[in-house]
Amino acid sequence: MALPGRKPVIAHVASISVECADCGRNRWWKPDELRRFGVTGSTPLAELSGRIVCSACRADGLPGTAVSIQAAFIDERQRVRSEAQMLSEREVLVEGARRA
Repeated sequence: MALPGRKPVIAHVASISVECADCGRNRWWKPDELRRFGVTGSTPLAELSGRIVCSACRADGLPGTAVSIQAAFIDERQRVRSEAQMLSEREVLVEGARRA
Protein backbone atom coordinates (compact mmCIF):
# COMPACT_ATOMS: atom_id res chain seq x y z
CA MET A 1 0.00 0.00 0.00
CA ALA A 2 1.34 3.42 -0.94
CA LEU A 3 2.07 6.02 1.66
CA PRO A 4 -0.18 9.10 1.69
CA GLY A 5 0.94 11.53 -1.00
CA ARG A 6 2.80 8.84 -2.96
CA LYS A 7 1.68 7.39 -6.26
CA PRO A 8 0.58 3.73 -6.31
CA VAL A 9 3.04 1.32 -7.91
CA ILE A 10 2.84 -2.14 -9.48
CA ALA A 11 3.90 -3.78 -6.21
CA HIS A 12 0.51 -2.72 -4.74
CA VAL A 13 -1.65 -4.60 -7.25
CA ALA A 14 -2.75 -8.21 -7.51
CA SER A 15 -3.36 -8.00 -11.27
CA ILE A 16 -3.83 -5.59 -14.17
CA SER A 17 -6.62 -5.67 -16.76
CA VAL A 18 -5.63 -4.38 -20.20
CA GLU A 19 -8.37 -3.82 -22.79
CA CYS A 20 -7.73 -2.58 -26.33
CA ALA A 21 -10.15 0.11 -27.48
CA ASP A 22 -9.49 -0.74 -31.14
CA CYS A 23 -9.98 -4.51 -31.27
CA GLY A 24 -11.73 -5.17 -27.95
CA ARG A 25 -9.17 -7.71 -26.75
CA ASN A 26 -8.99 -7.98 -22.96
CA ARG A 27 -6.31 -9.67 -20.90
CA TRP A 28 -5.45 -9.93 -17.20
CA TRP A 29 -1.77 -9.75 -16.29
CA LYS A 30 0.02 -10.53 -13.05
CA PRO A 31 2.62 -7.89 -12.10
CA ASP A 32 5.54 -10.26 -12.78
CA GLU A 33 4.23 -10.91 -16.33
CA LEU A 34 4.74 -7.23 -17.20
CA ARG A 35 8.55 -7.43 -17.10
CA ARG A 36 8.74 -7.69 -20.89
CA PHE A 37 7.32 -4.16 -21.04
CA GLY A 38 10.05 -2.86 -18.72
CA VAL A 39 7.72 -2.78 -15.71
CA THR A 40 9.12 -3.42 -12.24
CA GLY A 41 7.52 -3.39 -8.81
CA SER A 42 8.44 0.26 -8.37
CA THR A 43 6.86 1.41 -11.67
CA PRO A 44 4.03 3.91 -11.00
CA LEU A 45 0.65 2.81 -12.36
CA ALA A 46 0.30 6.09 -14.24
CA GLU A 47 3.25 5.08 -16.45
CA LEU A 48 1.69 1.82 -17.64
CA SER A 49 -0.34 3.34 -20.47
CA GLY A 50 2.84 4.48 -22.17
CA ARG A 51 4.47 1.05 -21.93
CA ILE A 52 1.75 -1.52 -22.60
CA VAL A 53 0.47 -2.08 -26.13
CA CYS A 54 -1.99 -4.48 -27.77
CA SER A 55 -0.01 -7.26 -29.41
CA ALA A 56 -2.94 -8.26 -31.67
CA CYS A 57 -3.14 -4.74 -33.13
CA ARG A 58 0.65 -4.55 -33.46
CA ALA A 59 0.62 -7.81 -35.41
CA ASP A 60 -1.88 -6.21 -37.83
CA GLY A 61 0.40 -3.20 -38.31
CA LEU A 62 -1.63 -0.85 -36.09
CA PRO A 63 -0.11 1.21 -33.25
CA GLY A 64 -1.92 -0.79 -30.53
CA THR A 65 -1.62 2.04 -28.03
CA ALA A 66 -5.34 2.69 -27.40
CA VAL A 67 -5.48 0.56 -24.27
CA SER A 68 -7.49 0.93 -21.09
CA ILE A 69 -5.77 -0.25 -17.93
CA GLN A 70 -7.45 -1.14 -14.64
CA ALA A 71 -5.66 -2.40 -11.55
CA ALA A 72 -7.02 -4.93 -9.06
CA PHE A 73 -5.47 -3.84 -5.77
CA ILE A 74 -4.37 -6.00 -2.90
CA ASP A 75 -5.91 -3.48 -0.49
CA GLU A 76 -9.35 -1.97 -1.23
CA ARG A 77 -8.52 1.38 0.40
CA GLN A 78 -5.52 1.72 -1.90
CA ARG A 79 -7.75 1.07 -4.92
CA VAL A 80 -10.14 3.86 -3.97
CA ARG A 81 -7.28 6.28 -3.33
CA SER A 82 -5.57 5.43 -6.62
CA GLU A 83 -8.77 5.80 -8.66
CA ALA A 84 -9.41 9.23 -7.14
CA GLN A 85 -5.85 10.33 -7.89
CA MET A 86 -5.89 9.02 -11.46
CA LEU A 87 -9.24 10.70 -12.16
CA SER A 88 -7.99 14.00 -10.85
CA GLU A 89 -4.86 13.80 -13.03
CA ARG A 90 -6.34 12.23 -16.14
CA GLU A 91 -7.11 14.22 -19.22
CA VAL A 92 -10.78 13.83 -20.08
CA LEU A 93 -11.37 13.23 -23.78
CA VAL A 94 -14.47 14.77 -25.30
CA GLU A 95 -16.66 12.21 -27.03
CA GLY A 96 -15.75 12.14 -30.70
CA ALA A 97 -12.36 13.75 -30.10
CA ARG A 98 -9.29 11.99 -31.41
CA ARG A 99 -6.17 11.18 -29.45
CA ALA A 100 -3.04 13.04 -30.47
